[in-house]
Amino acid sequence: MALLDKVMIEEIRSSINIVDVISQHVHLSKAGTNYLGLCPFHGEKTPSFNVNAQKQFYYCFGCGKSGDIFKFLEDYKQIPFREAVKEVADMAGIVLEIDTRPAQDNPNQALFDLHNQAARIYHTVLTATEEGAKAREYLHNRGISDEIIEKFNIGLSLSDNDFLYQSVKQKFEESVLTNSGLITFAENRIFDSFRGRIMFPLNDKNGQVIAFSGRIWRPEDLSNKTLAKYKNSTTTPIFNKSEALYNLDRASQSIKKTREVYLMEGFMDVIAAYENGVSNAVASMGTALTEGHIRKLRSVTKKFILVYDGDKAGQNAIYKALNLLASDDVEVVRIPDGLDPDEYNKAYPGALGTLMTSGRMAPVEFLMDHLRPANLSNLQAQLDFIDLMSPKIAAIQSLTAQDAYIKRLVEILPDFEYNQVESAVNQRRENVVASQVSYDEPFMFDYGMAPPPPPEDDSYSFMDKSMAPVVPAPISSNKKLSQIELSELQLLHRMIYHPSVLTRVASIHDFQFVHRRYQQLFEKMIGLGEVDETGLMGQLMGEDSETFYEVLSSVNVPDDISDQEINDLLKNFVKAAKGSQLQALQDQLAQAKQTGNSALELQLTLQIIAQKQQDGV
Repeated sequence: MALLDKVMIEEIRSSINIVDVISQHVHLSKAGTNYLGLCPFHGEKTPSFNVNAQKQFYYCFGCGKSGDIFKFLEDYKQIPFREAVKEVADMAGIVLEIDTRPAQDNPNQALFDLHNQAARIYHTVLTATEEGAKAREYLHNRGISDEIIEKFNIGLSLSDNDFLYQSVKQKFEESVLTNSGLITFAENRIFDSFRGRIMFPLNDKNGQVIAFSGRIWRPEDLSNKTLAKYKNSTTTPIFNKSEALYNLDRASQSIKKTREVYLMEGFMDVIAAYENGVSNAVASMGTALTEGHIRKLRSVTKKFILVYDGDKAGQNAIYKALNLLASDDVEVVRIPDGLDPDEYNKAYPGALGTLMTSGRMAPVEFLMDHLRPANLSNLQAQLDFIDLMSPKIAAIQSLTAQDAYIKRLVEILPDFEYNQVESAVNQRRENVVASQVSYDEPFMFDYGMAPPPPPEDDSYSFMDKSMAPVVPAPISSNKKLSQIELSELQLLHRMIYHPSVLTRVASIHDFQFVHRRYQQLFEKMIGLGEVDETGLMGQLMGEDSETFYEVLSSVNVPDDISDQEINDLLKNFVKAAKGSQLQALQDQLAQAKQTGNSALELQLTLQIIAQKQQDGV
């Protein structure tokens, strides 16, 4: 049986035109030298899925899905990489016998096997032992039925120090046990990491167990204030809490069908939602919502509904999540009485489902309550509140909705009339309109898939106009990139095709990209040493791969470069850093005003003046 190597994979990849394969599943239309269609990975009415025939890759400007011919088949047909390679080889008439042993197919298969085995053991302990009967009684008292126990594969870790270890030590190598996080190896001691806890397994998209969350349940543990109520798996080669989502494997079909996902904080909340007929809910595991979570969900949904705890911490979490989801369709469900969804379900049986489906509010409505100042008799607090809410109201597309929110804001403010608040919103609205670049006609793309550049702006000039490269721009008006994002994309593009640029920038002390995903790709490229387009296609994975294809798809510049172009790009980074410093000072000043700290207010005002003078503002 043949083992796949890089040479063979590249030969198979180049034997078939990616357009011919994708067009079997997606209707593609010629657009310049590329092909355009509706993305098969997320619902859309305006085509944003592009296939680059020259460089043999695809990229969706709507959801970010990207890759080569193998990646398309993997994601579209939900098959392993080796099967995708075999399918392309068959299309090309290349005879290929692949060794399909799981351990070779996935270097982490032993870890998956261990976690799957542990889940079976935990579940058996809960459902078939004396201690398990006591734990089931505890769950029943908390409203968790036997049907839910089976549905979510809930288990129990015994209080013995090494019950799991003794059960699996003969089947798995010590290195696998060590890397799993399920067994702790200390000096002269080996013990289970989870002991005496009800176990909730977390699965990957294929249903394989990748992590656990354990909850204490025994009376003596519940009264022990030194014990954490929940304990989650540590990061392992198969589990990253910044990307993994509880229940996504079960919820995926419902999410795709409804085009909506409910984002919750804990697995008990998700279970409560399921009991109320809501099957498209997921939760992060022991971490706040991250860009990794959102990126994973954007491939299957168009709408996010935030259902976090009703206490102060939960409402602050919603506020932070709204910042991450600023460009997405979002609604918020506020849980009354400061309860979390699971508590609300127990306090008001059968009401959670109705609240989640009928009790949604727009983000601006939530923010109007969340950001509302405590002291509304303070005139400055009212002014600051108007400054906070005006741009958010101005960004709403519907003028009718804007009018309704202006009226709501006026009801809250004791010292302002409708026309005063409307004036503030109108000013912000004009700024929003002036800053937006809209395109009325469909884009026709060059080989780099970049749409026509925005109108020339003298404040953003890389070099002499006659030498200026095409500024990379978003493919559609609903995905607008800032000036620094454009600069980051272009600089990365130059690094990919001109190794000397990568060497030069890497030598700059403390150089940083502004956005994490671009910095991450930059660091990966440095680590790989000599890079080129073909080499990177085969070596980058996950988020790095998506960012790489974003760069290739968003930038269309001439082959020739100059030192002046790179110098001007780097100046934009310096400008962005100074802008961030100034914004931080201004945010601190606003907070100082709100708290009435006049001494700090004066100090920060002087710092802002000095910063502006230094920057020539």
